[in-house]
Amino acid sequence: MNFNQFKTEFQKSNVYHYKSRIPNKVLLSVIVQTFNHEKYLRRCLDSILFQRTDFEFEILIGEDDSTDNTRDICIEYANRYPDKIRLFLHDSENKIPVLDNPTGNFNAFYNLFSATGDYIAFCEGDDAWTDKFKLQKQVDFLAIHTEYSFSYHSFKTIDENSLSALSAEENNQPTFNINSYDLKTNKYHPLLLTICFSNVFQQIPEEMINVINVDTFIISLLGNHGDGKFLDSIEPSLYRKHLGGIWSHRNKEKKYLSKVVTYQKLMDYYNRIDEGFIADFYRSKLRSTYKSMILLELKNVKPINVIKYLSRLRSL
Repeated sequence: MNFNQFKTEFQKSNVYHYKSRIPNKVLLSVIVQTFNHEKYLRRCLDSILFQRTDFEFEILIGEDDSTDNTRDICIEYANRYPDKIRLFLHDSENKIPVLDNPTGNFNAFYNLFSATGDYIAFCEGDDAWTDKFKLQKQVDFLAIHTEYSFSYHSFKTIDENSLSALSAEENNQPTFNINSYDLKTNKYHPLLLTICFSNVFQQIPEEMINVINVDTFIISLLGNHGDGKFLDSIEPSLYRKHLGGIWSHRNKEKKYLSKVVTYQKLMDYYNRIDEGFIADFYRSKLRSTYKSMILLELKNVKPINVIKYLSRLRSL
């Protein structure tokens, strides 16, 4: 699916492109998705603007129709840095629902399609970078070592008050090189906050559009283009866990359902491109998730759901 096809299928209202003076071509695009991040967005944007590079880069901000002061902050920064920031103002009407919940997927893919850089980096509006040479170090490595699809580094977790916090993501983060097979199967999953990768997303698989775990799909796709390189010379970025996070309000069943959708779409994608071995891996993950859901619903005494998930399990 290309950008025009994406807009034709999913765009219901126009996206406002705020005025800017970005060069037609830059080496790197930084993608920022933001929604209700008024408390954190300035720190995020300042940490990106603080980057020291010997190349031009752009910051693509996708503002997703926030209900707080986030949009005003985005406009303030776009006015201050018109030669660096491209701001897209979205309407809630364009949000793509997954499992009956609105998502930021339209915003995310609109940014991704709009990126003009040869390389791409991510920083969500509530996260931040700490190393002012992060982008330079990552691009320098990738320019020489083209056999790698991306480079990444470590991160630390902070809470809503910017204090150190515990997180499973930090405890389980990889700190080593990752081969392409382990990326395609998501055995190891660097946070998008930490990666910089060659821009291979002029086309996006249709299967990717309707998942909640878009980052899982991105990591798997990058595995098709090479290994991942860990750079220990970069200071850890800051990953924020807070009550407003997408996963904090999801109960166990919905978390399982999110995994089901992602594994199903990844299985469908790899079947479509004739990578049956990887497709079978995700079929196995799908079966395992359904088994966990059946046990959960037995515990919750929900026989109708047990029957439903048993039927889906048997169909695989």
